[in-house]
Amino acid sequence: MHIAFLGSSLVSAYWNGAATYYRGILGAMAARGHQITFFEPDAFERQRHRDIEDPSWAQVVVYENSQRGVYGALDAASGADVIVKASGVGVFDELLEREVLALKRPQNLVLFWDVDAPATLERVQQHQADPFATLIPRYDLVLTYGGGPRVVEAYRHLGAKDCIPIYNALDPITHFPAPVDSRFRASLGFLGNRLPDREERVEEFFFKPARALPELRFLLGGSGWDQHAPELPNVHYHGHVYTQDHNAFNCTPQAVLNISRDSMFRFGFSPATRVFEAAGAGACLITDAWDGIEAFLEPATEVLVAVNGEQVIEHLQRLTPHRAQQIGQAARLRVLREHTYAIRAKQLDEVLQGRQQVIRTPAAKMNETAQLHQEPFEDNVRVTNETAAGVAESKQAMDIVILGLSVTSSWGNGHATTFRALIRGLTQRGHRVLFLERDMPWYAAQRDQWQCSGCTIELYRSFEELRDYTAAVASADLVMLGSFVPEGVAVGRWLLETAQAVTTFYDIDTPVTLAKLARGDYEYLSPELIENFDLYLSFTGGPTLLRLEQEFGSPRARALYCAVDPELYFPEPGVRSFDLGYMGTYSPDRQPVLDRLLLEPARRWTAGSFAVAGPQYPTDIRWPTNVERIDHIAPDQHRAFYNAQRFTLNVTRQDMTAAGYAPSVRLFEAAACGTPVISDWWPGLDEFFMPVKEILISRSADETLQYLQKTQQAERDTIAAAARDKVLSHHTCQRRAEELELYVLEVIQDDPAGIQAAHS
Repeated sequence: MHIAFLGSSLVSAYWNGAATYYRGILGAMAARGHQITFFEPDAFERQRHRDIEDPSWAQVVVYENSQRGVYGALDAASGADVIVKASGVGVFDELLEREVLALKRPQNLVLFWDVDAPATLERVQQHQADPFATLIPRYDLVLTYGGGPRVVEAYRHLGAKDCIPIYNALDPITHFPAPVDSRFRASLGFLGNRLPDREERVEEFFFKPARALPELRFLLGGSGWDQHAPELPNVHYHGHVYTQDHNAFNCTPQAVLNISRDSMFRFGFSPATRVFEAAGAGACLITDAWDGIEAFLEPATEVLVAVNGEQVIEHLQRLTPHRAQQIGQAARLRVLREHTYAIRAKQLDEVLQGRQQVIRTPAAKMNETAQLHQEPFEDNVRVTNETAAGVAESKQAMDIVILGLSVTSSWGNGHATTFRALIRGLTQRGHRVLFLERDMPWYAAQRDQWQCSGCTIELYRSFEELRDYTAAVASADLVMLGSFVPEGVAVGRWLLETAQAVTTFYDIDTPVTLAKLARGDYEYLSPELIENFDLYLSFTGGPTLLRLEQEFGSPRARALYCAVDPELYFPEPGVRSFDLGYMGTYSPDRQPVLDRLLLEPARRWTAGSFAVAGPQYPTDIRWPTNVERIDHIAPDQHRAFYNAQRFTLNVTRQDMTAAGYAPSVRLFEAAACGTPVISDWWPGLDEFFMPVKEILISRSADETLQYLQKTQQAERDTIAAAARDKVLSHHTCQRRAEELELYVLEVIQDDPAGIQAAHS
């Protein structure tokens, strides 16, 4: 689904405590395959105080702080499947709350997401004329940051169709134990902006203990305290703490403090983000007492609870470094098991799917997307979609064993380049990879890469010889079996018997695999293996994932699409030798489309220059004289081939077209090189590239010729640049490595015993 989210800010936590919540839940939704566009106003100097670049998993739209800017953002969001207005945007909230409902259509959902539900409800209940009260029943659903039964009951009483809390949680990729930082040394640290409805409680739970324990050092972080806090010699004021320093802030003091805002304290069941961030870092947390704390952390063993300042003082006097470490470790295990954003996203995904949306046909979606993006955003809307660092690097390296068809030879297969890119992404993030490849004669004669940086490649000649690697498989944190591995069923059974941690099947040929299974052909995979792999990673997404779970019994089917290595694929200056080129191994079911979209245009336009590269084409094919045939292009020449084309052609195999949601790696490689792509149509294509804006769709020779002969250079360059931006933000090998990490973490979270097995 495409989710358009109108909130305060995704990229800046400056006077915006909801930022980390948005990043966690929306990042996890993106990891589940949803497209995220976040709309935020240019207000409160947040853009000047960004603490992250635009994340790789979302498109961030910063709009002008004006009515014109608001309406521009609403127009841009109107075509999404789910449109969310969050509370506390900070500017034009009433306008947004009213006008977002005008975007309601039979096929979409319009939600209100309240990140401060207790305060909102108290305001509405105290002011009967509050305009928001009449809007509540018109939203399809109200989601809340927390609040428990009282918030749910209150919203339903006000006419909400339904109200569901989606609580804060931990993103273990960004919040984890960190080394001690001398800037944050203290006996007790508190991180929170100065807010009027929390100031009295900060006085009680923080400043009162500081006065009573002058021998201890206290640390206060957050905005707004510089001129409004008592001057105490044992209190250090740090000011705004940027997100990248949160882990050090939580890990350095002996204990950290949570203080609820007044309204959240009264309603209960409202744990702040800092609760899970601190627990995820293994910090010893002291919190003020509020109803529902035991639903998240166990008092005395996973968190220390204080009803007043005196109890904070008692906790600090009794706390030892060993006891603090015990509490922090227990809390970390609890949140990893029950309170991560991956778990919250799964809950949210089920909620949204359960709203019984009308499913639009692929053609209707394409037309709607094309209309939505027909015109550029108005001048008051700034779209930022540059390459970003993405999810912070995992601090726990994994030992990974991959058993794949081939990584040393790309001859006649797309597996090698896929594995090379994934391995590069994994090793760049600190993981160690062992690749086991069956030594087959046809690959031995066509090897084009013997080494992958950071990866060990081993060849084995038989299944019996593969058993020599039993110890490596048994000790690995992740073991992956690829599709089309010789004797794959026997290898899979051995793998499952041997591996002690997370196991996954990576299907680069999912539609082919499912067609073979339907025929009872268990060449490299069997139904029993599908049920027993922890993860089924698929090159094909969309409905196929649901089929793998419901029909074949996979416990977790997730998309892990092909990707591009941006260090290998990029634009290069030079002569464009071909008007249109195509690269792909011969396939009988693909040849008629290739003939229609490339060979027939070549016959008609004899002045044009064309190229077809790839092995195994029959000798009886009659190639037009202006089509250059290239038998095989090694991967290290792919970039040069793409850069030699004005346009490149993508043609999809019939099985992939029928399944949909199956992008070829040539789409990403060509786009990364700045070469615009002409493609046949298949369901889900518009989930990867916007038709017209980022990719051109052809169904006939006439349409192909129209693109080749009528497209101006400036238009071609604009399409190429937009597609390259999309690839660099969503489809790099680093991005796929991040997604794989999240999937592995999901397995571990779903199986508590697996945490020890996978990380012992």
